[in-house]
Amino acid sequence: MASFEQGHLTTVPESLDVEWLEILPIGDPITNIVEPKQFTPVLNDCCEGLVEISTSFNCVQAYFDAGWQHSMQQTYLRSGIAQRLHRVNELLPEGFSIFVFDGWRPLALQSELFEAAYGNANLPPGFLAEPSKETTLPSPHVSGGTVDLTLSYRDTPLALGTSFDNFDENAAIMAFEQADGIVRRLRRLLYSSMRRQEFVVYSDEWWHFEYGTPRWAAITGRPGCYQIAELPNVRSGTDERTQGDSP
Repeated sequence: MASFEQGHLTTVPESLDVEWLEILPIGDPITNIVEPKQFTPVLNDCCEGLVEISTSFNCVQAYFDAGWQHSMQQTYLRSGIAQRLHRVNELLPEGFSIFVFDGWRPLALQSELFEAAYGNANLPPGFLAEPSKETTLPSPHVSGGTVDLTLSYRDTPLALGTSFDNFDENAAIMAFEQADGIVRRLRRLLYSSMRRQEFVVYSDEWWHFEYGTPRWAAITGRPGCYQIAELPNVRSGTDERTQGDSP
């Protein structure tokens, strides 16, 4: 049975034999992040295609490996997002790199995840975006402009206070901002590195970053550039676990 349990993908940084406080700067504070009340439609798509990134970055096909029906074995993002992530990697301190959990999702997978998560009536809204078929207002991951990721240190992906897809209050980007420590410094490093490439973070999920999406446009006040994205041979309603040819 498919599961949101992803704790096996990452390692708690405190468990590694690393003097974190000696190699990590304190970092700039993560400022209070206010979510927009509504998203800004993307009126013109820049037409950047989806590219398969699993050979370019350390990746795991989190949902495919967890058994979700409409998941894919490859990881895709818009080409411009992949270029920005390359720049993030280049500027990280020695020993660090990014580790990608998830990128573009077919609409069918977004629907599958949303329905499974909110089968739990007690889950607060926001952890999974409601699937949207509106071309100009796609769900963030369906646009191809959203990536879920963490920091890796010497090829060990790190749990920054929680695991990926952990739906509790400690997943919020500012949950560890009140006291100095390993997690706060690592989160600040990830956040500042992504912000330098103009990504915005989702306040309730430290691993979730967007560029060019309707939410990004609402936060930055700039025109978005990514509408709904599809691979040529993947359409809503098909079994994406059998697909995966390169675009």
